[in-house]
Order: sequence, then C-alpha cells, then structure tokens
Amino acid sequence: MKNIFTTIILTLLPIAAMPQKAIYTSADSIRIEQILHGANNAMPSTTGERIISIAHEFIGEKYVGGTLEHGGEEPLFISSTELDCTTFVELVLAIAKTANDGSLQFTDVCSNLETIRYRNGRNNGYTSRLHYISWWITDSAKTGVIEEITSQISNKKQQLGLNFMSTHPSNYPILAEYPEYIKEIEQLETPYRDVEAHYIPKEDIDYAGHKNIKAGDIIAITTSIPGLDVTHMGFAYYTNDVLYLMHASSGKGMVIKDSIPLRDYLANNKRHTGIRVFRTCF
Repeated sequence: MKNIFTTIILTLLPIAAMPQKAIYTSADSIRIEQILHGANNAMPSTTGERIISIAHEFIGEKYVGGTLEHGGEEPLFISSTELDCTTFVELVLAIAKTANDGSLQFTDVCSNLETIRYRNGRNNGYTSRLHYISWWITDSAKTGVIEEITSQISNKKQQLGLNFMSTHPSNYPILAEYPEYIKEIEQLETPYRDVEAHYIPKEDIDYAGHKNIKAGDIIAITTSIPGLDVTHMGFAYYTNDVLYLMHASSGKGMVIKDSIPLRDYLANNKRHTGIRVFRTCF
C-alpha cells in the first residue's frame, strides 16, 4: 500500500543536522539510507560514477510535478518515488554528497538537500528556494556544491533576462495565492536581467558529446522562452561513446535513461536552444 506523506516536526534533533520541518515517509528514509550504504560500499573511482550509480536507483520512479508546493509553508520535501527533473537532480546530489562525506544518515541527506535547494543553504521560505538555475549556480559558488564548466566548452553566450516568475505569477500556485511574494521574486530576478551566460548551442553538440562533458555532469537545457534560463535538467551519461540524458521525464511520466541521444533530444524541441553544464565540487 502506498505510504501517506507525513509532516515531521523535529524538535529533538539539532537544527544544524536537519530542518525543523520536513515531509517524507518512513519508507523514503529507509530506502535512502540503503542507497547510501550501497554508494559507500561501491567505492566508485570518480564522483561522476557515484552520481550515475545513485541516479540508476531511481529509474522507473514516477514523474510528479509540483511536489514542492505546500501552500504558504515551505517544508523540506523529500521523496524517492515522486520526482520531477529538478527534485531528481537535487536528491541524487544530496545523497552523493552525503556518501562522499562518509555519512550513512538520512538526516545528513536532508541537510545537504536543504543546502542545494535554498539560498545560502537555508530554507527561509518560498522565496529562498533557488527557482532559477542561474540562482542555483550563483549560490553553489558560495556553498561549494557544484560549479559551472560551460565556459570551458563554449565561448557563446545567451541573454538571461530573468523575469518569467514575476511576470507570470498565475503559472505558480504559491505566487497566485500569496501575491506579496512577487515583489521579492522580482527583486531577486533583477540582477540577472541584463547579463549573459555561457551556453552550448544545440547545433554545436555532437553525438559523442564533448571531452569536457563527463558522465554524472548536470545538463541544464536552455530555452528560447522569454524570461527563462533553463526549462529542464538531468545527468549526462554515455553508451557506446554517445551522450544521452538521464532525467525525470514528464513526457514518459517517469525517471528514465533516454533512448535517444542528447543531440536528437534537443533537436526535437524547437524551444530548446542548447545546454549549460555543471559539475560537483565534492
């Protein structure tokens, strides 16, 4: 029988170890600790190999959008069975970092997940969530989780012009319900409106990928939609020296190892303009 998500108020654990409020099931905590044990026992030669191994554990799990939206509250949501493209990447990274730190504790995964998902590593409500990838990479420069390597591959740039959230609040249930957040979101977008970011145009991506794109790197797909920087993300992996994407697919309704090369995946969507590439720092 499917577990019912329960809000856990943690008052006995140190705040530094885990957020005070989180939503997860006991089955999730048990499974994630099992994955941690497996990741530590496997001892892969690179962090990228560890990431791919952990990501494989979620193949076939259901794609579910909007799992982070919980009204005016912003609990730390953790699920190993209901994932979208962003929460899939975040959870895999949090598990990989915890394993790299030598921990086998679910609470440490939660702490690392908070660091990855929120500005300055702290959950201070909806507006502290790193909704844009450009916010994510800026914050990661401070927390030391990931770094962008796109500029090592391409010297081409794309205008960011971030404003989609503040100009389309009806697309975001929380902004529609709490319009007072819109102004704060707009203020956070402003520094990213007149800047450019490196990207790799899709026509420049070969079937074989690139020597600087390694298995386990994060692939973020850039878009021509005005006001947005990225619309999808997943992990790079190679089969027979061809670059593919491992991701939570809304079209397939689950986490998959894509059956078509990344080059073709990008070509099949006219809104996709290319990719940005990120690598873990741990």
